[in-house]
Amino acid sequence: MKIGLALGAGAARGWSHIGIIKALQEMGVKIDVVAGCSIGAYVGSAFASGKLNELEEWSYSLSEWQVFKLLGIGFKRGGIASGQKVFEKHKIDFCASTFEEMNIPFAAVATDLYSGKEVVFNSGDIEHAIQASCAIPALFAPIEREGRWLVDGAVVNPVPVNQCRQLGADFVIAVNLSADFRPQLIEKFEHEHEVNVQKTDDFIDKANDGFMKQWFSPDPKPNKKRAPGIMSVMSSSLEILQARVTRSRLAGDPPDLLIEPQLRDVGLLEFHRAEELASKGYESVQRLAQQIKYQLDIQIQQENEN
Repeated sequence: MKIGLALGAGAARGWSHIGIIKALQEMGVKIDVVAGCSIGAYVGSAFASGKLNELEEWSYSLSEWQVFKLLGIGFKRGGIASGQKVFEKHKIDFCASTFEEMNIPFAAVATDLYSGKEVVFNSGDIEHAIQASCAIPALFAPIEREGRWLVDGAVVNPVPVNQCRQLGADFVIAVNLSADFRPQLIEKFEHEHEVNVQKTDDFIDKANDGFMKQWFSPDPKPNKKRAPGIMSVMSSSLEILQARVTRSRLAGDPPDLLIEPQLRDVGLLEFHRAEELASKGYESVQRLAQQIKYQLDIQIQQENEN
């Protein structure tokens, strides 16, 4: 039986994938294929390359100021950050050069900006595949590949269960980082979500020493709520879109097991919280440990009977 792991999109929340993978391994779950979207592709490719420990150590060391520098916040054509240092670090230290050199089969998904089609990468050079899969609209510029402009795969396929099956998985474990954006939860935790989204504007303000605030996030007027800045509008809109697309895709192609860590207090760009997020991911697997073992045992028994 081949086990596939579909790692979902979610920007900084994706560091929880590290803890999830570690917990599954501790349980003795052998992951045979991986598919990732956005940060899921960033972490998944490191795991498939046998370099998850290196990524874990580096991510835990990041401070808020280091994240500012790595993202390269500023006016760019197509986005407000370059992210080049983040992807260079990934290329050099955390990933094989090609898909074929990885320890286990891996696929990443992106979105064609103009046709809206899902674009799948599973062979050849991997550098541009990861950049394209992680190209969050408005934050990072689109990536040109073979005459197409590509953006974040979360626009069309935030949790690529289908790609795990394409790689030959018989049993798919999926990780959804958008569970907190179900309608009933948004209503219940509306204030928490508002505070969480505001963190993104505050992050950008700090990174630019008030410059972005001057243009995109005006000072609040007396007795009025502060108007959301461009980044909080973008991040909140994307999270709503991603949550809806995720529910639709998972309903049409459900995984055999779904892991949904609770991450509603994490801002889009809080990459400096990696150790905490990995711990949340680890705990989410521990809560499902008995269910995971039971479902895998059932699957093995069915295969033996056949």
